[in-house]
Amino acid sequence: MNMRDLQVAVCLLCCLLTNSLPAATPEVRGTWLTTTGVDHIRTGFNTEGTMHDLRAVGLNTVYVETWKNGYTNFPSQTLKALIGTTDRNPTIGTTRDLVQETLIHAHRNQMEYYGWFEYGAMSQYIGAGGNPNNPLSNYMKNRGWLLKNQSGQYADSTNGGFAYMNIAVPEVRQFIIGMTLEAVNRYDLDGIQFDDHMAWPVNFGFDSTTINLYTSQTGNPAPTSPTNSQFSAWRQQKVTKFASEFYSAVKSARPEIKFSISPSITSFSTTNYNADWPLWESQGIFDEFAIQMYRSSLSSFNSIVNQQVTPFEPNDLDKLVFGLRINPSPLTPYNDVQSMIQRSRTEGAAGHSLWFSSGVLDIYESQLTSFYDVAGQGQAQNPNFSADHRPAPLVASSLGSGLWDVKVTNADRYRIVAKIGSFWTEFNVAELNAGSQLIQVPGATQVELLVDRRTATSFLGDFDGDFDVDASDFILWQRGKGLTSGATAMDGDANADGKVDALDLARWQLNYGWFQANGAVSQHSIPEPSANAILSVIILGWLIQIRHFKSEFFRKRIPI
Repeated sequence: MNMRDLQVAVCLLCCLLTNSLPAATPEVRGTWLTTTGVDHIRTGFNTEGTMHDLRAVGLNTVYVETWKNGYTNFPSQTLKALIGTTDRNPTIGTTRDLVQETLIHAHRNQMEYYGWFEYGAMSQYIGAGGNPNNPLSNYMKNRGWLLKNQSGQYADSTNGGFAYMNIAVPEVRQFIIGMTLEAVNRYDLDGIQFDDHMAWPVNFGFDSTTINLYTSQTGNPAPTSPTNSQFSAWRQQKVTKFASEFYSAVKSARPEIKFSISPSITSFSTTNYNADWPLWESQGIFDEFAIQMYRSSLSSFNSIVNQQVTPFEPNDLDKLVFGLRINPSPLTPYNDVQSMIQRSRTEGAAGHSLWFSSGVLDIYESQLTSFYDVAGQGQAQNPNFSADHRPAPLVASSLGSGLWDVKVTNADRYRIVAKIGSFWTEFNVAELNAGSQLIQVPGATQVELLVDRRTATSFLGDFDGDFDVDASDFILWQRGKGLTSGATAMDGDANADGKVDALDLARWQLNYGWFQANGAVSQHSIPEPSANAILSVIILGWLIQIRHFKSEFFRKRIPI
């Protein structure tokens, strides 16, 4: 055998050995990320490392806090218009866009990202007998739209000490849906998730608003007990109606986005929170059910599993995700956690999600890394998405003077993300052809392209929605220029921040000449504007973003 034949034989052998390696079975491997407690995402300084480490362990999905304690973790015109003051939580910085920050790093690490609207129908944590007093709670309280128990309290030990908004009130439902749709329509989210707080606590509903609605709609007398069967049935109908209405609104806005719900176990969820999720599953409401099977020992966990699996038909088990707890106290022993994960596989569930990121990275990082064995088996695909749904970022090379070169392998829509200073931001969105592309991003130390899965063409500067970017779109931008709130795509708002400014013009200019033939094939046919014109716009956008980052990250923060 000559040397060439030997080399060929070695290559063939290597290929055979590589192909014989067991591939990781697709499954949801998730965790939740919160701003409470450990600083994985709270200040923003650890977000990049956190997402990298979660991916290295073997996770493919993150559920990231988006709505908490009466505030959004993203700019919300809906909330701001309602309460007339800041929409962001003062404890994390009132100008930060935590959703954008975390979304970029999740996708840079090829993980699916769900905006986790943790607080659901809750407006504030106040403790048992507490008085709701944040801006949203005051707005709702002044209109009689917060639930009360028979003692006239807004919270007690049975509902965890939280003030709940009354979802029987149309305006409350419209607010929650509208706030959520802002995030759905603006960000390149893979999904959203609501918690066990899309609910109506059993002891609540004795406020005058609820009693008036109940008696007028049913003809029944006012209930004297929170467990009155007719009163419970009425409240469950209200929660189910809201769930159905909400799901339809999200799927109408973006059919491809996944809507996940993470309720308590049945029948506790139905009895104590009037949230009948087995009924929702049977009616085709929600795409994923991450049931909170939170038990700190294997024996107690095994005792509840069958009841959670039974509501799912065999062909619907791909909607079921086992929610498993690691911490806080008491800590679940690692061997029990591993056995719980194995049980989810045995039952045929779509996968599992671990509460919460602190347990994954600060307690059982080495054990989980060994268990998932990414080095030997590769990363597991989330079965709810295609294998190439979140490909690796395309990394640009600096040519100096703010000019970057990137090799685009496939023509597609891309989010241009850049590290400017200490943090990353979405700099622009563009339809790019395959081949070498030059991008001007002044002030950046790193530039990458992330595939954009949003379908709305307004992000490209197609303000009139006619599937091209041309002079008529510029005229709309020109008319809307200077709007600082309430702007839509038709006003020239390309990045869905409610304003019309140079950042929106930069998107129009970068994509000028793009059109979508027959609503399907994206092309560029018209020469782009001069490099100097583009550069002048982008530099202006860059200066605006730099001011934003200075105010966002270097202001004094209030610790939690």
